[in-house]
This record gives sequence, structure tokens and C-alpha cells, in this order.
Amino acid sequence: MAGCSSDKPLGRLYRNINARFNGYFLAREKMEAVEARIAAANVNDYNRILDVLPTPDTAFLRTLAPDLDEVIKRASFPIARHPKSRWIDDCYVLIGKARYYQGEDAEAAKTFRFVQTTSPDRHARHEAMIWMMRLAIRQKDYDQAISISEQFRKERMNEDNGRELLLTRAQLASIQNNLPLEMENLEKAIPFARKRDQEARLRFILGQLYQATNQDTKAYEQFAKVLKKRPPYELGFYANLSMAQVTELKDVEDKEKVKNFLHKLADDAKNKEYTDKIYYDLAKLELRENQYPDALKLLRQSTAASTTNKVQKAYSYLLSGQIYYENLQQYGLAQAYYDSTLQLLPPNTLGYEELADRRTVLTAFTQQLEIIRSEDSLQALGQLSTTERVQRVAEQITREREQEAAATLAAMTNAAGPTQQTATLPIGGPATPGSTWYFDNPAAMATARNDFLRTWGDRPLQDNWRRGAAISGNTGVAASPVASPAVDSTALAAAAAQKQEAYLAAIPVTPEQRQASAKRVEEALFTLGNIYQQRLREPEKAAQTFQRLLERFPNSVHASEAYYSLYLLSQGLQQPEKAAEYAKILKDRFPTSKYSKLIDQPDFLRTFSAENMAAHALYDSAYVLYEQEKYPEALAVLDSLSRKYPQNDVQDQSAFLQALVVGRTQPAVTFRAAMERFVVQYPESPLLPKARDFMSLYLRYESGELSKAPEVSTPVAPKEEMPTYKTERSLPHSFVVVHTGDSVALQQLMKAYDTYNARFHPKKQLKLEALPFNEGTTLLIIRALPDFKAAQQYTKLQATRNSPLANLKGSNFATFVITDANLAVLEMLGNIAEYVAFFEKNYQ
Repeated sequence: MAGCSSDKPLGRLYRNINARFNGYFLAREKMEAVEARIAAANVNDYNRILDVLPTPDTAFLRTLAPDLDEVIKRASFPIARHPKSRWIDDCYVLIGKARYYQGEDAEAAKTFRFVQTTSPDRHARHEAMIWMMRLAIRQKDYDQAISISEQFRKERMNEDNGRELLLTRAQLASIQNNLPLEMENLEKAIPFARKRDQEARLRFILGQLYQATNQDTKAYEQFAKVLKKRPPYELGFYANLSMAQVTELKDVEDKEKVKNFLHKLADDAKNKEYTDKIYYDLAKLELRENQYPDALKLLRQSTAASTTNKVQKAYSYLLSGQIYYENLQQYGLAQAYYDSTLQLLPPNTLGYEELADRRTVLTAFTQQLEIIRSEDSLQALGQLSTTERVQRVAEQITREREQEAAATLAAMTNAAGPTQQTATLPIGGPATPGSTWYFDNPAAMATARNDFLRTWGDRPLQDNWRRGAAISGNTGVAASPVASPAVDSTALAAAAAQKQEAYLAAIPVTPEQRQASAKRVEEALFTLGNIYQQRLREPEKAAQTFQRLLERFPNSVHASEAYYSLYLLSQGLQQPEKAAEYAKILKDRFPTSKYSKLIDQPDFLRTFSAENMAAHALYDSAYVLYEQEKYPEALAVLDSLSRKYPQNDVQDQSAFLQALVVGRTQPAVTFRAAMERFVVQYPESPLLPKARDFMSLYLRYESGELSKAPEVSTPVAPKEEMPTYKTERSLPHSFVVVHTGDSVALQQLMKAYDTYNARFHPKKQLKLEALPFNEGTTLLIIRALPDFKAAQQYTKLQATRNSPLANLKGSNFATFVITDANLAVLEMLGNIAEYVAFFEKNYQ
């Protein structure tokens, strides 16, 4: 035993061998088995670029908890029994990986950090840092991941760690949608792939990247190399499909070869579960040739062939929706397909939010069209005589019965594709949120009962009601669901009468009902025009819709905004004559409208907001002087207010305060005249009742009813407090660069920040705005970071060499973070040093 002392060579050898083979080796083998199971359980979505490092399913990881506990147990043995062994650091890394897979991020980070800071083995340190980087990526702390990645710049690494670092960097680039950087890292990592299947998967991803960047020749080479590696069947199948997608179609013969190849794959029995994907790729082939009807037909075949792969069915619906939306501009059908897509697509799919937003826009679009269609039909029916209306409604109910029968027959054939739920009634009532619920719609319920009676007969509410013997009488004769003799004609007539009554009630016949119907059409047209202009980006149809609005409702409350939209649309369509015409109409009809001022002053709204706050401050000063009985000074401040900020929103309050000063300093007749002018100039002011009260009192004084002129002491309005800065750490903050250089330098800085944010902070969706502050100074605002902590972290990263500020020299800029509320106060007060002092006192 003395020869095995830990301080002697033989003791060290025993300690290392025991630690390696009785602890580390067993733990590593168990971990490799766990990772193999995780890889096998991964479900690949081949319609998008595969993840370099797939995210394991958390539910599946929970099933691996006993195995991961075993890894921790075995790796802990050398740490406890042989703490001086050279395998200790490797055991700690295994424990950290087990904690990572168990979702214990804090413990995993603590373990990896311990190895990084204490291990004398640089390879163990490198492996721990790579896993720290992956942990940061999982936590979406991409700034931390980039920071760790930068630390490897001057490090020498072994092949395994070098490969894993490159793969981790590729995954980070994928998340940031930086395809060139992802390709660069994969190209470097593939030569060091440890296993054949790993190399095949990485080459497939590289081929997808080449395909996404229109490098079809390189993509074809990578997919061909995948097949040479004899990959798993699924990967090989999709490699074949991908080769067909990137094959250059020089002529019709090439296209036919590719189509024949894909049809051959579809005919292979081994590919039955992939038939939906094959039809999907055939549709994409037709789409490359702009053959939209053929593509849509193949997509319907794809959804019909879909069995268990709901994600593929979602992609087929999605491509159909995109064709209808982007190529055919049939937005009603597009909405139906997008709706079906989102019902099947997992919410964590990349781009899901954008699809949901498009679905929302299209839903609103179809709703406005339906409102206009139904209200126009109802108004037309309202112009008919009572007899004609009843006849039209009866004819409509008959048509509905025929359509319902046809729809039932179509449903029985299991036709493929999403069903678009569009109203078929030209006399339906106005669209309301509650009317879509089935049990709130008596007409729909009556129709359903009608259909049930016609198909199944009048059966009691009981179990097994479909059985033929369940027919009343129990004659033992099998009932035919088609020819049921027990149809309740009374119930059918009642349902028809109820529906007819509902339809007739929806028709506007009184002046009030017609006015309400017209208002719904007016609002729908205005909303529809905005959707065309701002969301669908169709300026011609937007202009047509706004013109239609103004023709039908020339005195619409939205008229000024509609004319301004037509002015902007005409400018965008390079129609200067029309733009000038709309500008003239707008200025003539609505000279005081903000839209009229926006024509000559495009920055009117922003300037107005800043000037308005300054006007409020001056008004408050004048009011204080009035209370202190300093009337000349108060009048001077009010005069300055009206001259400096003529477009302020306290004009009525200023005029009223001037009248009160007149009442304190001039005869009663003059005060009465001032109040009369106020009533004429500001008929909608909330101060109007006060003005009328004063006028009434002075009339009573002049008539002798009052012996003394009334005292002028009525407060003008609740006093507004001077705005102050507030500390609100939980609110969104903006990062601000105070720039005092020329405009060219500012534009270059904004462009640099656009690139920087897109590359390093894509998930934050940061927006840039240049806000003129005072002469020679512009605030470059980057918004919005979710809270002060995130803003502080973003600020720290501006000191790194990746930041656009790293290339700025000299003292021509400063930075700080600020909430929107504090930014508004800063604009009003105009003192950056004062805000910085507040920030350092309350935030640091």
C-alpha cells in the first residue's frame, strides 16, 4: 500500500487509471448513448434549412432523467475518490452537460465556469467554454455567446473542440440569419466530421444554404456527396429531392426528366409516406415556370396524400396561400389557406409570427369586403316594396337549401384543400363579433335541424340514434338515411319562417337603419383603403378604394385623411398632376387640418408634438403670473406663445386667460366683448360654459339686476405640472447617440447600425430614428429595448470592436439610454446635461 501513495508515480498511475476507467469512461459511454437517443428522436423539418445543432424536445429529455442522473453519479466518483486525478476536469464537463440536458441552466453554467477558471487543461477549458456558448444560445443571450466566441480568436484547439466550436458558431449564425457566416463555418467544420452520418447531415445543410443563396451548382455537388456517404434513408430521400430542385432547367426536356424522376419516386412503395412531399416539390417545379394553376393542383394532391406529417400539410397550405397572395392577388382564398396553415404549423416555427400577422391582415381584409357586399345588398333590398322583399328572401332561402345539399355531398367526397368560409347570402345581416358563434345564430340552428330531419328523421334524444331500429315504432325494418319517412314538416316550416323573419329584420328600411348601414360601408371602405395602402402594398387598388369612398361619402369624417392618402399614393405612382390636384382639394376643403399642413411640412406632426409641449410650459407660466396679479407680464407671455407656437392645442385656454386679464384690467363692456369673441371663435371649447356664465352675469349687471360687476376669479383649467424625469426601469428603453457631425456622417452611422442590429440583434427587431434636437445636434434613437437591464447590456456592447461606434473618433458623440416618456421631457426642456445628471443619480 505504501507503493500506491498518491504522491508517488505508481500511486498517480493507479489514481488516473481508476478515475478514467471506473468513472470517466463509464460516464462518457452513458452520455454518448443519451446523445444518440436525442439525435434519433429529433424530427427534421426538411422544408426549411436544418438546424446545425437541433434543439431537443424538453418532454423527451425528461424521459432521459434517470440516464442523466447515472452520468452525474458515475462522473462524480473520480471527483470524490480521486480528486487529484487528471480526469477530474473532464468529469466536471460531463456533469455540466448532464445538467444542460436536464434543463438546470444555472447549475450547468456554474459547472462550466468552474472548469473554465480552474482547469490547467486547456482542452477541458475549451470544451467548457463551447458548452457555455451553447447555453447562452439556448437562453437567447446572443451577445454573451458572441463574447465567448471572440475569446477563441487566439486559442489553439484540438480537432474535436475546433469542430464543435465551428458548429456552434454556425448555429448562432443560423439564428441570426447570417447565411454567409453559417456557410463559412460549415465549410471549415465538415473536414473534421467524426462520423459518416454527421458529415452527410452537415453537407446536406450546406447544400440547403447554397440553394437558399442561389448557388445551385454548389448545392447540387453537396447533395451528390450526401448520397455517396450512404446516409440514413430519410436523409438520402430528401437529398434526391433537393438535387431535383437545384437541377438547371435549360429546356423542356430537362424539366420532363426532373418531373419523371419525381414521379418515379412517388411510385416507389418505400416512399408512400413521403408522397405529400413529392407532390409539394412538383408544385414548386411548376412554380419556377410560373404555372400557377398546375402548381395549385399539385398542392391539392399533396394535402390529399398527407397522412401523418401535419407539418408538410401546413407547408402545402402555406405555398398555396402564398401563390394566391403574391401571384394571383386573390386575398380571400389566401386568407383561408393561411388560416389552415396556422392551425397545423407549430408555433415555434421560424416566421410563424409573420404568417399570423398576414393572416390577421387578410382576415380584416375579407371582413371589410363582406361588410361592403352585404350592406350594399341589404340597401338595395331596402329600396324594394314589401312584397318584393319577401319574395327575394324566399328565393334566397331556397338557394341556400340547394347549396347546403351540394356542400353536404361535397363533404362526403372528402375533397382536399381548405374550405374557405365565405358568406353566400347577399342579404345577410351586418358582420358582428357575436354573429359567428353557431348557437347565437337561430337561422343556422334551424338549417341544421332541417338537414338532420331530412336525413335521419325525427328521432328521440337517446344513445345509438343512428341505428335503423331506433326509429319510432321499432318495426324491425332497416331505415334508409336517404329516404326517411319521418320528416317533421312543421319543424321545417318553422325553421324557414324563423330564417325569413331574421333576414327581413336585417334589411334597412327606416331612415335611421339606412344611415347606420351607410356608416358601416363608409368605415369599411376607409379601412379597406388603408389595408391596400399600408399592408398589402397595392397603391392602385388603394387609390381606387379611397376614390370610391369620397364619391359615395363626400362629407365623410375621413375625407381629409383620404385626400392626403390619395396625394401620397399619386406621388408614389409618379403622377404629379393628380398629387397636386388632391393637395389643392385638401387645402381648400380642410385648411386647418393636420393633413393639409403635412403637405407643406412633412415633419409637421413631430415638430407639432415638441412645440406643443413648449406651448404648454408657456401657458403654465402665464397662468402663474395671472394668479400673482402680474397682468402685463401674463399678457406678454401669452403673446409670445401665440407668435412662437401658432399651432398649439391650448389656443382656447390662452384666449380665455387673455379675456380674464381684460376683465381684471379693463371696463366691463370690454370684458363682455372679449367673452363674446371667445364664444364665436371656440364653439367647441370645454371652457364655453364658463364664458357663457360670465356673459350672463354681465347682462344682469348691465340690466341693473346686480349692483356690482362680478369678480373675475374663475380658474381657467386644472394647472398642469411641469414635466419631470421619472425612474422607470421596467419600461422599454431606447439607446441614444447624440451626434453633432455632418449629415453624411450621420447617414453612414445609421446604415452601420442597421447592419449591426440585423447581424447581432435580429430578434430584438430594433428600429432607428434620427431626431433633430437643436441646431447642429441630432439624436440617433435605437428603440425599443424591453427594459433598463436590456438597454444597459446593449450599451456595454457598444464598447466592443463590433460596434459601429468603434470607428468613430473624437468627441462628436455621446450616448445614453432613456424611456419614451423621459425622451418627450428631454425634447421639451432641451438640456441633455440635465438628463444625464438625472440618469447618473437615479439609475447608476
